[in-house]
Amino acid sequence: MPVIEYGHVAGLCDVNGGYVYRGTRVPALAGYYLYADYCTGFVGGFQFVGGAASGSRNFTSSLSPSAGSIVSFGEDARGDVYIVSYAGPVYRIVAP
Repeated sequence: MPVIEYGHVAGLCDVNGGYVYRGTRVPALAGYYLYADYCTGFVGGFQFVGGAASGSRNFTSSLSPSAGSIVSFGEDARGDVYIVSYAGPVYRIVAP
């Protein structure tokens, strides 16, 4: 069963799962599972604590690329997370 969900409102249409951030470039994201909506570019995150989702946050303004819809995520050996847009670029998540 899903641990978190959202409705198809305000243009939201298709959730893309991501990764738990385990990198060191953005300490504020440590332990957050990141996901995105294809249609809007919404990027959300939550922590999984004690068997339940908690600390749900909207990271859209700081993480969503402006080049297009988000289709996937990736992770490197250091735990840094990347966002892939439909337009083709791959964006590494870094601190502002």
